[in-house]
Formats: sequence, C-alpha cells, structure tokens
Amino acid sequence: MAKLLGYKKTIAFVSILGCMFVLSLMASEAQCKSYKWKISQGIAEDHPASARCKQFAEIVGEKSGGKINLTYFPAGALGDWMEQIEANRMGTLEIGLNAGSTSYDPRTNLMFMPYLFSTWDEARAAIGSKGWLTPIFDDPYSQIGLKVLGIYLNAWDGMAYTKRVKKVAKVPEDYSGIKMRVPPIRIFEVYIPTLGFISTPIAYSETFTALQTGIVDARSACPAVEAYVMRDALSYWVATRDCFEYWFLTMNKKLWDSLSDEDKAILSGAADKVMSDQALAAEKDENDFKQKLIDAGVKVYEVNDQEWQTGAKMVRAKAWPVIQEELLGSVLMEKVKAHATKIPE
Repeated sequence: MAKLLGYKKTIAFVSILGCMFVLSLMASEAQCKSYKWKISQGIAEDHPASARCKQFAEIVGEKSGGKINLTYFPAGALGDWMEQIEANRMGTLEIGLNAGSTSYDPRTNLMFMPYLFSTWDEARAAIGSKGWLTPIFDDPYSQIGLKVLGIYLNAWDGMAYTKRVKKVAKVPEDYSGIKMRVPPIRIFEVYIPTLGFISTPIAYSETFTALQTGIVDARSACPAVEAYVMRDALSYWVATRDCFEYWFLTMNKKLWDSLSDEDKAILSGAADKVMSDQALAAEKDENDFKQKLIDAGVKVYEVNDQEWQTGAKMVRAKAWPVIQEELLGSVLMEKVKAHATKIPE
C-alpha cells in the first residue's frame, strides 16, 4: 500500500513537472514570437499624422528590440480613412491612425462635443493613459473590434466665411441668416442651428464648390489648416474654439487581446509618447497656419473668453440636452459635464 501511494505521488510530481515545463515552453515561445504588422493613416500624406505613424513604428521597433516590426503604408495605399477603419476592425490592417467614425456607435459623437473645452491645456489633460477621455472612447470602440491606443489632438475647429458675409461674425447675434455648411454628422446638425445659423449638411468633397458658388456662405468644422486649403474661397476665418477634433490611434482588438503584458506595455508607452508630442506640436501647427492664412490675404480673428462663453452658454442650454438624449446618454453626459470648462454664472 505504501509503495502504491509512493508511486502515485511520483506520478503526480512528474505530471506537475511536465505541466510546468510545457507552460515554460509556451511562455518562452510567446516571448520569442515576432510580429510584422502594417500601420497607416488615410487622411493625406503631407498631414502630420503621417510623421506620427512613422514615429510610433520607430519607437515600437526600438523598445521591442525588433520583435515588433511595423511597416508604414502611405495615405491612400490601403484605402481612405473609412476603409482603413473597417480594415482595422477586420484585422487586415493591424494599426491605424484616423479620424473616428460615428457610424458604429452614437456615443462616438463625443469626439465633436461642442464647447467642451476652451484651452489647449484642458484638451491635452483629457488624453493619454491618465486622461479621462481615453477610457470613455475605448469602451464604444471595443464594441466594434478596436482597441484605442491613443487619442490624437488634431486641431481646434473654427468657422470660415466668404465675402458674402460682410460683418465679422463672432457671437450668436451675428450668425442669424448665414448659410453654414456642416458635416453630415448628427452632432453638428444639432448644435450649429442653436447658434442661429441656417445649417446645410454638405460632404467635405463638395464644400469648396459650395463656398464658391454661394450654396453656403461659410463652413463650420474648419481648422486653420483646412481654411488654408480653401483660402481662395474665403474672406476671413474665426478661431471660435467651438469644437476640438480628436483622432484615434487604434489596433485590432483581437490582436491586442492576444499579446503579452510586456508587448502591450511597449505599444501603450509608444502611443503615450507619440500622442503627447502631437498634443504639443498641434498648437504650433495651428499658429503656423493662422499666419499662412494672413499671408494669403485671409483675415484671422479670435474670439475672446467672454465671446466663447456666450456661445457655450447657448449651445449647452439648447443643444446639450438633445445630444444627451439622441447620442451620448445620461451616464456619459454626466462625465462630460464634470470635466467641461466651467462657465461663470
């Protein structure tokens, strides 16, 4: 009997050793596994997003000791930004840096939340691994098969006007009767009319012609860089700071979930570094394009704090309740209100 018990103990011990050996081999294999992935952005090759993709690839390659190799594909090589988002979801594109889409989940309209912040510092503090916005966006994106690695600060939106608008429009009392192009995105269709504009949804590709021919008098959702692109149709541009444009560095979620903690840390650390650098560079880029507009003969105006607050109060009172009901829901809206720029009563 004692011999039998000893035999069973030996078998059990050998089995445990065997399991430990197999697990050790699996861990070792995971550590040694190398990856060859694609990274791209679908905006434009001369856009700063191109340089950020390359920077991310370099950091990941260096920090992983060459274990993770990212090949950058120029803008358009793998489709436009919407096609890239879909490829990213399906896993044929491992990592992408693109403007987000509101097509999959209405909560992602948050990326265009009007009058959320009034300063660059507030916008920068919201992103990164410690920012309050990152986990909020990660939730709806995870539902469509994407992991948000980082949030890319693109630019403040402004409003661009043609010569048909004689008065410099900076506050709601100036906006009445102006035909304003808005992107065909629900959140813009909700809040732009509350400021007094006649809202006209027009696709980006048709906007320049619409400005030239008088279909619209002005365009919203217009960062300084895009105003410069359309400068020949414009008389002036106003830095309204009504909306901040966020883009997203995303990874296929199934692929992310399959990685070791070490590899995840490398990717997250690289994303934090690249997005932080972009957050600082974006402000300089905006100022550079403001000067380019001036040099091209387009007048540039800034709204002051009081003018910003006037617009914010109107939009928060009239548009935010609709945005909550139709798009964000009460739970998300409460988080928005908790972090939004405080306005004096």
